[in-house]
Amino acid sequence: MRVPVRTIRKIHRYLGLIIGIQLLLWTVSGLFFSLNPIEKVRGEHLMAPPPTLSLDDTLLASPARVLQAVEQRFPGAEVLQITLRPLLDRPVYEITLRTNETLRFALADARTGQLRPPITEAEAIAIAQADFTPEAPVAAVEYLTEAPRGSEFRNSPLPVYRVVFDHPTGTRIYVAAENGQITARRNDTWRWFDFFWMFHIMDYRDRDNFNHLLLQGFSLFGLLTVLSGFVLWAVTSPTLRGRRKRKRIRQVVGSPQA
Repeated sequence: MRVPVRTIRKIHRYLGLIIGIQLLLWTVSGLFFSLNPIEKVRGEHLMAPPPTLSLDDTLLASPARVLQAVEQRFPGAEVLQITLRPLLDRPVYEITLRTNETLRFALADARTGQLRPPITEAEAIAIAQADFTPEAPVAAVEYLTEAPRGSEFRNSPLPVYRVVFDHPTGTRIYVAAENGQITARRNDTWRWFDFFWMFHIMDYRDRDNFNHLLLQGFSLFGLLTVLSGFVLWAVTSPTLRGRRKRKRIRQVVGSPQA
């Protein structure tokens, strides 16, 4: 059976045109990912060690007292967890609770048991400065109540403070207003990473979803392009063609009619 070489070449050519640009983007983005350690992308190499908590347990308010304060402030809320941790060199209880199917956080002074107000801008700056090891001035502070779709701060609790440092890395630290936790660290390397990640997973809106038909379709086209290339090589290779020709000759010579 004669293999339709011209048809295979045409299929391979058009598949190459369709998938070629995306294959290039996959290669370039993969190269960028391999050259930049994820610790650098996340800014972890400039992160200070987490603070430790050392105090006399007898100085702490009872968690039961904290629960009473939570019940008064958030009637009907379901308390999921209470954690003792430091906040700017002071011990606090962090309360995780659920109200109307919404996850929320609250802070209580661990020495008095009283609920404290949300994090202020000055406290957010102090928290960010304590986390960022280089000595760099704060360039700007923003209080965000919403995150645009596909923004660098997504899938994290709001509201949040964005503390921008005047540093060559372009570091931006996000501090949650409810509990003072650092929810994200961003820098210029992360921005480039996110840019290439968008092309790598072909999610040009949210930059998070890699289970969609566009990526699956191009992956299938890429596989077909490679397979058609292998088939084209197999049917046009002089070595393989010579072997097939010699096999046919032996078959003809060895036949009873020869």
